[in-house]
Amino acid sequence: MLAAAALVSPSLSGGEETPAYAASGLGAGGEYHPLPPTRIFDSRNGVNDSAPLGRKPTNPQGSTFNIDILGQGGVPAEVGGVNQDVLAVVANVTVVDSTLDGFLSIFPTGAPAGESSLVNFSSVEAVPNLAVIGVGAGGQSTISLVTPAGAGSAHVLIDVFGWISTSQYADAADTGARFVPVGPSRLLDTRSAPVPAGWSGGQAIGTMQQVTLPIRGANGLVPDSPNVTGVMVNVTAANNQPGSVPTFLSVTPEATPAGAEPSTSITNVGPGQVKANMAIVPVGADGSVRIFNRSGATHVIVDVLGYLERGASEATRAGRVIPLDAPFRVFDTRQAAFGSAPLGYRTKEDWSFKAFAESVTLDGAPIGNQSALIGNLTGTGLTPVFPGQPVSTYMTVYPGNGAPPNSSNINVTPGRSVPNMSLLRYGSVGADPYTIAAYNFDGQLHYLLDVYAVVLAD
Repeated sequence: MLAAAALVSPSLSGGEETPAYAASGLGAGGEYHPLPPTRIFDSRNGVNDSAPLGRKPTNPQGSTFNIDILGQGGVPAEVGGVNQDVLAVVANVTVVDSTLDGFLSIFPTGAPAGESSLVNFSSVEAVPNLAVIGVGAGGQSTISLVTPAGAGSAHVLIDVFGWISTSQYADAADTGARFVPVGPSRLLDTRSAPVPAGWSGGQAIGTMQQVTLPIRGANGLVPDSPNVTGVMVNVTAANNQPGSVPTFLSVTPEATPAGAEPSTSITNVGPGQVKANMAIVPVGADGSVRIFNRSGATHVIVDVLGYLERGASEATRAGRVIPLDAPFRVFDTRQAAFGSAPLGYRTKEDWSFKAFAESVTLDGAPIGNQSALIGNLTGTGLTPVFPGQPVSTYMTVYPGNGAPPNSSNINVTPGRSVPNMSLLRYGSVGADPYTIAAYNFDGQLHYLLDVYAVVLAD
């Protein structure tokens, strides 16, 4: 069975390249199979919930419950009580109507919970985040809800976007796709530019309105090919127009019929909020995706992080996604082991992931060359440079060999912990091919990273 485990944290030093590991025997392992976005769990109305219409309890120690993953929303089911096909699913997890502030973690049922977090939620807003969810005992995953201030309750929603196959999957009739990391590069910014044909700069997306965004051929980074079946994008909702109201955005492969709403969402924002969320979405028949806004007038910024392409030879490794056995915290700048220092005003720092990359194993052997990781980046503890000064910031994480791109991963305000799943592409600094750079725009910001999966390279 295709699986992986991480053992070592990254450091701020460099090193030599890891040895290659052959792809023979991987078969269809690590390939992505996009699905039409589908809600597979909703505790508000009992969708696949073993306790229908039940708010989920929370407490300071972590209250847990299990959810069915296999056989839901187009994800293959177990065969004879055995999971033969599914390594992990890609889904959006949203916490709504919480009575207290806290955080959500998700991990394969039966695996250690660890110290990772996926969603940092508050009692006044709906908070989503994308996840690469491992599948454990009984075809289930476990959710933990922690509210440090005391016992409470919350609702949880899960929308599935696709699944990653094991090496045992027979894909003759369903060719999987490989991840190709690119950029990050800006595809859309309705505040100014770039904007798609027929859309004017400065025009927000209105109530029940959608905009078509071409993906195939975009920015010269994505091939104009029918083999491109999906895209990984970071979608930022800038819901800070005068008179803004709560809303959600959806990204779908095909247009939503007039007067109808999509059944899934990729981000939820309150009045005045600017929030980013990553999405992995199938590309429509015309090579585009559609961005739908539920209410008010919301500006949208889209950065491409990678695309999904089918047709790769089984003899190659490039683009295979290997989830870790469980999410793994690789660093936290609040801890002494990582300097106990926030990232300063308009400051960049490089991280070497060489030790981490070399610690990832497949069937007990080093997995070899990697091009990127998929991890949850959280910004927290933002403070101004000078006491009393207003501050808000964004953080960009990018290959460690260049200047900060015109894109962002998270937008942070004081007093909030803001997470966002991210595809982080490695760059080379000197002899180290596993470096990632982090840039903070304003104030002083702590940040942490939980890794969920790695992307292989040849």
